[in-house]
Amino acid sequence: MNRIDGKTETLCIFGHPVAHSKSPAMHNALFDHLQINARYLPYAPEPESFAEAIQGFKAMGLRGANVTIPFKTEFIHKDGSPRLVDELSEISKFTGSVNTLYWKGGIVGGTLCGTTTDPYGCIRNLEENGVRTSDRKVALLGNGGAAKAIAFTLVEQGNKLTIVCRSKEKGLALADSLNAVFKDAGVSVSTFTDFAGISANFDIIINATSVGMTPNDGESPLTEDCLHTGQTVCDIVYAPPVTKLLQMAKQKGCTVVTGEGMLVHQGLESFKKWFPAEVAGHTNEELTAVMRKGMQG
Repeated sequence: MNRIDGKTETLCIFGHPVAHSKSPAMHNALFDHLQINARYLPYAPEPESFAEAIQGFKAMGLRGANVTIPFKTEFIHKDGSPRLVDELSEISKFTGSVNTLYWKGGIVGGTLCGTTTDPYGCIRNLEENGVRTSDRKVALLGNGGAAKAIAFTLVEQGNKLTIVCRSKEKGLALADSLNAVFKDAGVSVSTFTDFAGISANFDIIINATSVGMTPNDGESPLTEDCLHTGQTVCDIVYAPPVTKLLQMAKQKGCTVVTGEGMLVHQGLESFKKWFPAEVAGHTNEELTAVMRKGMQG
């Protein structure tokens, strides 16, 4: 571990809960590998105190941060204007979701920007596992911040997307917004109740909800009758490493893709926002290998 001194920069992840997060181990390993004098810490402010936590982040001049459940959707007002940050990326404006905070131009204390690297992480994770991610029939479970970001990228890549969620009204709102941005995309909606009847039609099923995450790792967003041999089932949850959904999918003869790869790839995209000069000249393969080793302890 690099020595902590008066020049050590601080980064963090905001979540509630956040004790399970592997992001500190992952990023701190990369700091050591690249000889960057920085440390990354987990913070779990109470939800009602989150705005004050971000003010503290600004006041203390932290270099950057990740944001996870339940705070990803806290950065945009109902009228679409930024909240708690100065600028939002186009995909964050669309999704209302932020998972990365960084300072524009690397000037700490200047313009605080919010974006999401979730969709990049999800797509790269699937591709790394040999799964084609264009022109496929995809069922995306959820309509929260991560789901919206992943949905945007899936439709952008020409996939036929169905959003599966508890509230059909909320699902239709997301589908309508996607169909407005991507003309003739044909995004459709199903409730979890109705999904079993159409589930065999899909090549890929992606769980973008938090169902099954530690400490509720005995839960699954789908029942066994929704899973079929030959499908690819991906879970963005990475704690536990193999969720109940993926356990059932494996038993059904599906290809399973765990959430750890998504964490690594979205984490590297965040890291590039914070330390662009330091990662220049290093390959993604080298950097993700270091991050994975860090998570393993």
